Amino acid sequence: MNIIFLSLLFFITISKSQNDSGSIELVISEITSDDGVIQILIFSQKKGWPESPNDAWKMLTLPIENGIAKKTITNVPAGNYAITVFHDHDENGEIRKNKVGYPLNDFGFSNNPGLIFGAPSFEKCSKKVNPGKPTRFEIELR
Repeated sequence: MNIIFLSLLFFITISKSQNDSGSIELVISEITSDDGVIQILIFSQKKGWPESPNDAWKMLTLPIENGIAKKTITNVPAGNYAITVFHDHDENGEIRKNKVGYPLNDFGFSNNPGLIFGAPSFEKCSKKVNPGKPTRFEIELR
């Protein structure tokens, strides 16, 4: 009887956690060459946005194929997410910057906001991920 109860409890817990999560469909385009990789930081909070890997919810490296990098990330807890990406030609994991701090690598942010003075805010780049359905993020490199 205890085994049946524990099995049922386990099944309910697994079903609930899967229902409370969504997914992110990530598509990065406008990549000028297939050399190197795309480095990605996904944030679920303002803290560390947009550059701190230690504060990111997830960090990914994607290959480039025909000027596009894409991936579907599953089991994403519901909430707001913002994404920053850059083209890492030499695959060293670091974005190159000029003397005033402007990126020399092609880069992009979720929601493709305009840039005036510095990086856009987490709020400007964030999008809601809802349970049970995919949220598409299309980012164009600049």
